[in-house]
Parts: sequence; C-alpha cells; structure tokens
Amino acid sequence: MRNKIVFYLNGNRKEVGPREASMMLAEYLRYDQGLTGTKIVCAEGDCGACSVLRLFPHLQGTDNQNYLPINSCITLVAQLDGSSIVTVDALKKDNELHETQKAMVACHGSQCGFCTPGFVMTITGLVEEKLAKKETSIDVQEAKNCMTGNLCRCTGYQPIVNATIRIDLNKCHSIKERFYSEKQEVDLTKVYSESVLLESDEFFYFAPKTMKEALNYLKDYPDTKIIASATDLGVVHNKRKTQLARLLSLHLISDLYKVQLNGNEVKIGARVTHTEFRHFMKDKLPEFANYLDIFASPQIKNIGTVIGNIANASPIGDTPPAFLALNATICVTGPQGEREIPITKFFLAYRKIALEHGDIITAVKFNLPSKNSTVRFYKNSNRKDLDISAVNFAIKVDWKDESKKEILDVAIAAGGIAATPLRLTKTETFLKQNFDIEGAVKELHSEFNPLSDVRASSAYRHVLMENFLRRFFAEAGGIQ
Repeated sequence: MRNKIVFYLNGNRKEVGPREASMMLAEYLRYDQGLTGTKIVCAEGDCGACSVLRLFPHLQGTDNQNYLPINSCITLVAQLDGSSIVTVDALKKDNELHETQKAMVACHGSQCGFCTPGFVMTITGLVEEKLAKKETSIDVQEAKNCMTGNLCRCTGYQPIVNATIRIDLNKCHSIKERFYSEKQEVDLTKVYSESVLLESDEFFYFAPKTMKEALNYLKDYPDTKIIASATDLGVVHNKRKTQLARLLSLHLISDLYKVQLNGNEVKIGARVTHTEFRHFMKDKLPEFANYLDIFASPQIKNIGTVIGNIANASPIGDTPPAFLALNATICVTGPQGEREIPITKFFLAYRKIALEHGDIITAVKFNLPSKNSTVRFYKNSNRKDLDISAVNFAIKVDWKDESKKEILDVAIAAGGIAATPLRLTKTETFLKQNFDIEGAVKELHSEFNPLSDVRASSAYRHVLMENFLRRFFAEAGGIQ
C-alpha cells in the first residue's frame, strides 16, 4: 500500500503526501510549484480560467486516451493519482509558443488576459483531439463547443473563435507525444495497481483496490465521504471553507470504469464520466447524448461521474429526471451484499437517498427504448450552456404501434419543481387511460407546487412544465 499520491506534472514525476494531496490543484500549482500561469477566478468550476489538461490512462475507451481539459480549482491533488497533467506554463517548446498561443496573439484573443490561460488550455485540448483523429481543420461550431466552459468578460469571444479556427493543425505537435512516454505509462500502470492510504492530523484519504477494502473502511470510519470528481464537494470546500477531512476514493477499482451493453441493457459503472457516457450513448440513444451537450461544461464532464450526479440528489440535477423516465435501477454494494434499488424509490427527501450505512453505489442500469418508443429530454436555464436548470423534463412514451394514436406506457419526470427529482405518476396514469392532452395538462399542474427562487418563479415553472408536455406531443406525433 502506498502512502503517496503519484502523478506526472508537465512530464515530471511527483510524489506528494497528505499536505499537498489535500490542496486544490490550482492552489498547489500556484503556491507550491510556482506555476502561476493557471489562474483562480471563480473557484467553483464555472469560468474555466484554471483549466489544465489531464490524461488518465486507466479510463476505458479510445476517446479517453487523450489529454482532456479539467477545472483545477475544484480538483483535489489527491484525485490526480495515476494521472498525467500539463499546464499552460509548459506549452512553449524551445522558446517557441504553441500554435494555440500563436493564434491567440495573432487574433488579439486576449484583453485583460486573466481568462486567457484557460482558453489556451481548452483549445489545446481540442487540438489534441483533432490530431488523434488525424483531422486537419477546426470549424466555427467546434470552436464554440469546446469553449463553453470558459468565460471572458472582455473580448466578446469572436477573436477567440477566430484564433481557434485559424490554428494550422499541420504545424501542431502532439502534447501527448511530448509529455506522455512509454516509461511514464508503465510507471502509472504500476501506481494504479496499489492501494493508497494517506493519514495526517487534518487529512485522511483512502483509495482501495477492491470493494471489500472500501466497505471495511466505511465500517471503521462511518464519517467518511465518498469522493468521485469533487465537482460539488470542491465548491463546498472553496466557498464554505468546509474541510474535506476524511475521504474515500474508488478511482483504483477497475470494474467501476466499465460501460456495458448486454442485449438491450446499458450498465454504467460508478467511475464512468459524463464525457465517456456521452460517447457511448451517441449511437444508441442520441437524445441522451444531445441532452448531455448542454449539461455542465466540457471540463466538468471530463471528470464528473454519472453516478456522482445521481448520488448528489440535487433537485435540479440534470440526469436524474432522464434516468427516472428510463426506469433505471441503482446497483448498490453494502455490508449485507449486493442489491438493486429502483430509481423511483431512490430519492427520499431533499438530498436524502435510499442508501443504508456503509452502502456504495457501483452502477446504474437501464433498458434502451424500443423502436415504438419516443424519448425526449428538455432543459430550461438562463444560459444555454454551463448553467444550472430552472426546470428539466424527461418523458418516454411507448406507443401501441407506429400510428402513435394509443399509449401503452408513459414515464414523465422533472427536476426543479420539488425537493427531489419527481416522477409525475398521476399524469402518467391519466395519459394511459385517456389520450387527452388538455386533460393531461390539468393533471400535470395538480401534481406539484414549486418554490420561487433566483432561477425562476413558481408560476414560470408551471408554464415551463406545461410547454414541455405540449412540445413533446407536438414533436412526437399523436394528438396535437
């Protein structure tokens, strides 16, 4: 068992103990390593100024074997175990700027400059993806998509978009070829094979290799928090000054990275990121993949896990309504063994879920819709990209036949309208008995009484819910 976190930073091997491991990566880079190119602005994963590139070679799937941008302001150094990191400070080679940096200079993509390092790293991540696919150009939409996790108050973005599409990929040299060697891969494979235990007066961190080790640790230390990507806990740490004192990470358990399709059943392991899930679903359920395009930012999706978003149990979380509409099942391992919890019984109250003491979520699974099913996921937020939902809405209808005149079954779920993600069972029952949209709308309004808050008023949430229901049937066919 190791007592150090091991990772590579700009090609150099790092071993750190509890003090450094308990720091946020951005703070470690700036204050411990003197790498001040990485900026801290929002400290909550919103602005992207702190973006760095991370390669985690243990992720499954070829799409993940590149350096991907992540937010360093809400990522604990401990979470980098087994990773290779590149920062903006290392992009220059032999006193010559990287092509991304050259393009930003040529197109005046920087004004005050505070956000610029984050943009440079995010765009460089796109360049890496392009080089891996042997593509030779970047179009405008690709440029805009890649930088949805980066905010700038000065430029209006157009010069940054111009810089991105100007990059000559034929002149670009791969970051991976520069910073990730075969020797490094062998070392990180060895690192991945050993459990980690860090202990100090203020910070305790355990990363086991097996579920048995994890369960035993939870039994011995019931106050332990299970940490996935810390996209929520990192914000709590930074903004509320809440110390993340005793943590359990599952990042060394290989089975939890599996994404499987068995017949019609999709099973997503607890360590699968949103980016990997999106890649997996884009040809199996494109509606889900498209929905994830407006979920969080690329930086968040590259490290945040699907299970983490479910377990967080936020009433405005984006994926729980989708999984509710798909009648998903939560797979759990605990002191009493393995069991399954229907997601309809998983959310009990505000931020309270149906886990017993010592339980660990290992996967979520669901069946792909049949050919006679129509599925839609909708989201309303103040901004299209990188914003929390005011209301999100998911619906799946199983039709009797292709005429779409009779409903066999229906599942409707929403977030932002109650203390938990909510299944609208009365409306479902009404639609199965009476294919009457006007009547269903009345039933819908009777099922929830949302609060007014900074994102939307109660009345506006009612309007959104009605419009989503009407929109679905307008798009899907059947009664208009």
